Amino acid sequence: MTPLFRSFLKDTRGSTALIFGLGLPALMLAVGGGIDLTRAAAQRQRIASAVELGCQQSTHEIKYRQSQANADPNANYAPVVTDITNSKVTGSGLSGVTVNASIANNIITIRASGNSANVFGGVLGFENVPLGVVRNCNLLPVSTTTPGTVLLMESFETNHNVASNSWTVLNNWNGWSTQAGKGGIEINGIPQLSGNEIRFGNFFAELDSHCYTSNCRTNSSMWREITLPANGDYELRYWYISRVRNPAYAGKVYCAYKDSSTAVWNALNNATWEGQTNRIEVFFAKSSGFSSAASNAVDTCVHTDQWTERKITFRNLKAGDKYRLQFQAAGREDTYGGLIDYIRFCTKTCP
Repeated sequence: MTPLFRSFLKDTRGSTALIFGLGLPALMLAVGGGIDLTRAAAQRQRIASAVELGCQQSTHEIKYRQSQANADPNANYAPVVTDITNSKVTGSGLSGVTVNASIANNIITIRASGNSANVFGGVLGFENVPLGVVRNCNLLPVSTTTPGTVLLMESFETNHNVASNSWTVLNNWNGWSTQAGKGGIEINGIPQLSGNEIRFGNFFAELDSHCYTSNCRTNSSMWREITLPANGDYELRYWYISRVRNPAYAGKVYCAYKDSSTAVWNALNNATWEGQTNRIEVFFAKSSGFSSAASNAVDTCVHTDQWTERKITFRNLKAGDKYRLQFQAAGREDTYGGLIDYIRFCTKTCP
């Protein structure tokens, strides 16, 4: 090897600039890809907000039309939902969004799809990011019942010091009792766990929770006692969503009330994915001699991929009777369970 050639090999002047120049395109694409994904997330949120507004306004519009003296009891209101939602989408300055609406079993389902154009991804041939949103709204028959009084409301917002995007597990918290040797009430403020949406406020709860002690069961329960103030009907409402979601179950609600049809219960029991890790059971029975027997369960949910409000009616209860309201995790114990939020218990119907 000649001295001149050896000198050439040892000469590293300008190598840093060369390496930087070679790596700069990859760095720019990585940063640009992050920007594209951020823009897509923001676009999806705009679509979700417009669809949510359309869903809520549609329930009021349909109820108004149903209340008219000449209303057709067999009318198809899905086109009404589509028109209202499209107006909300257009009013939000969105374009290229396709809306499809359907109504079944008193539930409005709106599916919207669109795209977010990539600024940097187009270099690699990825012109856009496909976006999809699904929203459900309850469309109950028109009722002349006067709304009742809220006796209990829990949204997991107060009396704790959990920070946003964080979580902790509490026992015997805010009037709710928990069982020793089990995880407790996990109060969580991480939106990603609930499909990037928190239904009410900034926090929700999970009951298949982390244990801080050894030999602890992660499936926990929370309950409180309620003394009824008057004779009559009462209503329980709460919101549920799966923390772990199965794409094969997309758009489906695997929940069943105590008096649901056999078909509904069969569908719920057949949804065995991941050992029903998202399973939540709700009990309401007299405090005296209370047990979490299946006969006292009033609602069960094992999977939904969107926040879903559950409504349970109790008929002809007696003033002075004391009942226990209990929520419990009942699926596979792996600290990944169903999420609940905005619990209300009311006289008559909740306003």
